[in-house]
Amino acid sequence: MKLNDYMAVQKNTEGILGKILYYSVSNILIDREEFQQIGRDFGLVKTKPARESSSDAFSKATTALYERVVVNNGSAATAYRVYCRKNKKTAKDLVSCELVKEEMCESTNDYQKLMNIEFDKTTENIRFCNKQYDYDIDVDGFCDKALRLYQLYRTCYNSSHVETVLESLLNSMQANKISIRGRIFFVPKQNLGLVSLFEDYVSAIAAKNNNVGDVICNSMYVVDDEKQRLKMTEEFYANYKRDIGEYQERIQNFIKNGGNSKAVIERWIKRIDDLKSKKATYESVLKQQLNALDDDFEVLNVQAQELRIRSGGFCQLGLAA
Repeated sequence: MKLNDYMAVQKNTEGILGKILYYSVSNILIDREEFQQIGRDFGLVKTKPARESSSDAFSKATTALYERVVVNNGSAATAYRVYCRKNKKTAKDLVSCELVKEEMCESTNDYQKLMNIEFDKTTENIRFCNKQYDYDIDVDGFCDKALRLYQLYRTCYNSSHVETVLESLLNSMQANKISIRGRIFFVPKQNLGLVSLFEDYVSAIAAKNNNVGDVICNSMYVVDDEKQRLKMTEEFYANYKRDIGEYQERIQNFIKNGGNSKAVIERWIKRIDDLKSKKATYESVLKQQLNALDDDFEVLNVQAQELRIRSGGFCQLGLAA
């Protein structure tokens, strides 16, 4: 099934407000081509992240370059942690870190530098410098592991990449972030078909995961009663206030800096329109007028008018006052 098929699937929603949706993709590492193909198979509007960076792959690889080594020396055992630490940035096109050996001691740990690992942004190559060969640590083995990890992260998307696509889906569902730790959202009943798509999509990318650990997604219904409506109203206002504040600040900075890009202006006006549409949806679901932040939203309307003037009147996305 594709996106349009899921949007047509609507079960009987009488007696429910919507669903609580929760997921975790913190352990995802998926081949880029496979990830994009899954998105196309599901008919998603957004199938890949907007930005891809080899220097980000280097950062992820060196962060993952960690190992705990225990060496038995006859009657005693010595424990080491081997990992990378970032170096101060001194050149525009060079990223550097150092591989260190940390000896676990009773009071103060001992540290020894094993080598520098450098990434050239121009050539996108890794080089190893200032190697200090060690009796207990296979430095060359860590070089090989660093290269393998870099190639893996260079050809795969990690959780931060996948999250950008999932966030696009959540926005299309008018999902509201719940104010507790974790990736937990409330989705109004009008968009339950998209919850099914979201769950199936996460299951599809989980099946292609190249990393160790679970990728999970699940949902549960929220009953329509006064207590739950009150809770979801509080959650709506918390998110609505945060979004309005963020939009006001970023638009003001755009205006202050003399921004006049038509594409950027159209994106901002669409975001404001989407925020207004989301408010209308939640008023319908929660059976009340949500007017507590109307004055704050009116500031966005004024900013939108300024943006439309800056675009030369070409922006056709309208805003009601």
